[in-house]
Amino acid sequence: MADRLRDIAASSSQQSSGLAQISQAVLELDRITQHNAQMVEQARHGSSELGERADRLARAVQAFRLRQGSADEASALVRRAVALYRERGPAALQAITGDAAAWTDRDMYVFAFDRNGIYRAFGGNAAKVGTSVREVRGVNGDKLVADAFACAARGGGWVDYDFANPVTGEVAAKTSYVEPVEDGLVLGCGVYKRR
Repeated sequence: MADRLRDIAASSSQQSSGLAQISQAVLELDRITQHNAQMVEQARHGSSELGERADRLARAVQAFRLRQGSADEASALVRRAVALYRERGPAALQAITGDAAAWTDRDMYVFAFDRNGIYRAFGGNAAKVGTSVREVRGVNGDKLVADAFACAARGGGWVDYDFANPVTGEVAAKTSYVEPVEDGLVLGCGVYKRR
């Protein structure tokens, strides 16, 4: 009986020690859980703060515009003009010429010319309609027309040429994005290659 009581006492002692270890482990898990909850809250706060900063930066970047247009902006103008042409047909040419606000942006303007190099539309400048690409200072009109229609035959793309800046008179490299709208008509918009 005494041996059994000693075994029971030893077992109780071991159980008590085991329960103490379990209790200690539960307390440690509770501490870790609380610490993790604090870290999650800090991360959420940091993430929220980072999101607010990203929003402010995005708004600041939207307000920032280069003095010159970009290739992406030029091609986007052309795609809008092509969509207008598909919707309205040749009447779109008058709309492009007559609405400078919609079809010009800084140094970019949408134009249309035919296989003879005659402008059929010119963003916001009706005086240019009926004139020839060959009359533009600094431009090799024959090459520009040939390159534009070769590009149009492939579905559209970029054409490089030299152009005399109308303000400075300086000849600079320019590139225009062109797309065909009819067999003998392309729409385009150009940008200077150097800023």
